[in-house]
Amino acid sequence: MKKSPRNISIIIPCFNEEECIDMLYRNLHPVLDKLLFPYELIFVDDGSTDRTLEILLSLSEQNPHVRWLSFSRNFGHQKALKAGLDYAQGDVVITMDADMQHPSSLISTMLTYWADGYDIVDTIRIDNKQCSYFKTITSRFFYRLMDFLSDIAITENGADFRLLDKKVVKVLRDCREEYLFLRGMVSWVGFRRIQIPYQAGIRYAGTTKYSFKKMVLFAVCWIPAFSTGQFL
Repeated sequence: MKKSPRNISIIIPCFNEEECIDMLYRNLHPVLDKLLFPYELIFVDDGSTDRTLEILLSLSEQNPHVRWLSFSRNFGHQKALKAGLDYAQGDVVITMDADMQHPSSLISTMLTYWADGYDIVDTIRIDNKQCSYFKTITSRFFYRLMDFLSDIAITENGADFRLLDKKVVKVLRDCREEYLFLRGMVSWVGFRRIQIPYQAGIRYAGTTKYSFKKMVLFAVCWIPAFSTGQFL
């Protein structure tokens, strides 16, 4: 008999996503209701300067399943994800972005793999035509550099759209690194893992928050840690 989660946590970092949050919520709500499991939506406001927090407050008043955290300033996407992991209560935790590029329709498939015994369900992005040539090339450069110089295998076009069993979340909570790169950390912790492809959607509104500069900083900060095979 396949296992079922007692509850599910969905973690969504947000930085100046006032134009996306309502649409994302409208897409997620019917998907989660069909699952028939208790759930919580944890939105992490990463120091937004627009109406993001105001919208999250309104959603939490309308729906008791909606929770929110708010940073005093912009600390970055990875720390927002980590904060969500620290507060999540679910047997299963799913992380996704707020820009509508991670399809909520894939959540049921991810849960099926979890029920089959996988502790981590990672996703591999199939780029849409919206991605610029520059972004495609710089992203490829980043992953190949990480693969060449580190001891941790990081799949090209990996995403922070994934499912984690609560025992994986517990290990990640105990990692107290200053410079976070969860894709590498998830590869490092082990456990039974599967990767599934998804077609990246078109960003609903706004612009990407990942610049080439941020990608380079990731590499500079994390290659030394990965190359030693441990987190210091």
